[in-house]
Amino acid sequence: MKIATYIVLLTVLVAVTTARADENHAFTLDDCVKITLQNNPQLRASEMDILSGRGNYGIARAALLPQINAVANAQRATSNLIVTSKSPYTSVFYRPPDNINYPYYTASLTLSQQLFSFGKDYFGMRSAAETIDSSRYNFINTRNTLIYNVKQNFFSILQYNMIIDADRHILKQTETQLQQAQAYYKAGIKTEIDVLSARASLGNIKLNLITAENARNIYTLNLLSLMGLPLTAGVEFTGELMAAAVTTNADTEVRQALDNRPDYLSLKRQLDAATYSYKQSISAYFPTLSGNASYNWSGQDFPLVWNWEIGLELGFNLFSGLQNTSASEVAKAQMLKLKYTIDEQRLSVELSVQSALDNLEQARKSIDVGKETLRQANANLKLVEKGYKAGINNYLDFLTAVGTYQTAQSSYATALASYNIALANLDYVTGNTAGDRSKDNEE
Repeated sequence: MKIATYIVLLTVLVAVTTARADENHAFTLDDCVKITLQNNPQLRASEMDILSGRGNYGIARAALLPQINAVANAQRATSNLIVTSKSPYTSVFYRPPDNINYPYYTASLTLSQQLFSFGKDYFGMRSAAETIDSSRYNFINTRNTLIYNVKQNFFSILQYNMIIDADRHILKQTETQLQQAQAYYKAGIKTEIDVLSARASLGNIKLNLITAENARNIYTLNLLSLMGLPLTAGVEFTGELMAAAVTTNADTEVRQALDNRPDYLSLKRQLDAATYSYKQSISAYFPTLSGNASYNWSGQDFPLVWNWEIGLELGFNLFSGLQNTSASEVAKAQMLKLKYTIDEQRLSVELSVQSALDNLEQARKSIDVGKETLRQANANLKLVEKGYKAGINNYLDFLTAVGTYQTAQSSYATALASYNIALANLDYVTGNTAGDRSKDNEE
């Protein structure tokens, strides 16, 4: 009993320790992507479309395979006669109803096989097969969309981590400046306006810090939701925003997108499926040739009498109320609609790739400008801080330098995040599932 108690306590202790370790775990981008692909219900729902397509394919294929049926029946029944003649002589042969009953047994085994139908069932099977491929590409598109959304939120979290770190650093500097301003004021070196300005600046920095932390929390909640984790999970996300140098070519990226974009490829498979459906509707005008064979046993007592049958059946639908004509028109309209949709999607793919390249280039230039601006703002802040201590600059100069540094730090962090998001978007719109174009050329 004691051993069992110890085992239970040890199990609980291990579970609690593991839970705390998970709560304190810092997730990298790869961790976030893996967990999302494992837990996200949207991806699981997309898998069900593939399974459904496989089932429909099996149903369509069944029409091309032999059909075997076995039937057995046992019954008892009476055989009372019904007299319908009004002749008076029929009464001589009339027998009143009684309850005499007789057994009757039947058993049969039937084999039927469709021999030729002008492609009616074959086209249906091919349409179902193309629908499966379309569902697979939809699954890949859902997967790629989730990965892009994870990256977008993850890089935004890193962006605000940089901003929060910078705000906390400035907050400490401002608190130190407030103490100095108070000391200078008590010593009569500075006026009270410096103290008041320092307090106001401290409040503004705290407000900026609160705003940045709230923005980070929102992106954290979005990322936890994508990962399928509890929104109250105390996890952290770790990483560094890098400006990875990449070489791109618009024509190459467009070709890659048209070859790899799963949503575009899914539409092409849907067009193929619709084309087969249209051919199937046309083949409904033609006859169907089938072969059948059966072996049966029947009788009132055992052993039963056996018989067999074998033959061919040619079925021709002469008139169905114009149903075949209407079905053909519907199938043709759906086929043409998908064709025009693909043409529209092709233009959309080219536009999205070009926009992604433009955003990437803009973000790259913003990083260069932001890095230099931040360097100058940091150097200016240090000089003004030293000048204030030496009595050369007033406190307004210090506040201006602080504001400039905050803006530069925020702009640089935003530029880095925008670049990484733009790079992830380029991978997404070109169907680059590997997403490793930047790993070989990191700065």
